[in-house]
Amino acid sequence: MSKSVLVICRSAPYRSSAARDALDMALSCAVFELPVSLLLLDDAVLQLLPGQQSGAIGEKSVNAMLGALPMYDIDRIYTSLASLAAHGLEAESLDPSPEVLDADELKQLIDGHEVVLTL
Repeated sequence: MSKSVLVICRSAPYRSSAARDALDMALSCAVFELPVSLLLLDDAVLQLLPGQQSGAIGEKSVNAMLGALPMYDIDRIYTSLASLAAHGLEAESLDPSPEVLDADELKQLIDGHEVVLTL
């Protein structure tokens, strides 16, 4: 039986390579048919803002990678109420729209995975 993997990212999309690395890690785990969930906390929730135009800063947009997640059976993207509130965002305005968890639900999510990778 495959171990479930939770990839947690806390980095803004273009501050460093951490956001892309987290997505790469999630996709790599999924290629090996591991059940993968993605949790975007703190500044990482900014990855879900639609219409990012990163070409001006010489970076590739994370939107394409996020769009590929369902093809790899990564259908569960989560964030926290606190992360949304810190940035004045609502889940419905994000793409893809994440499942929003409170502190207790976050603990349950993390505890429910055998492997937790944090970037």
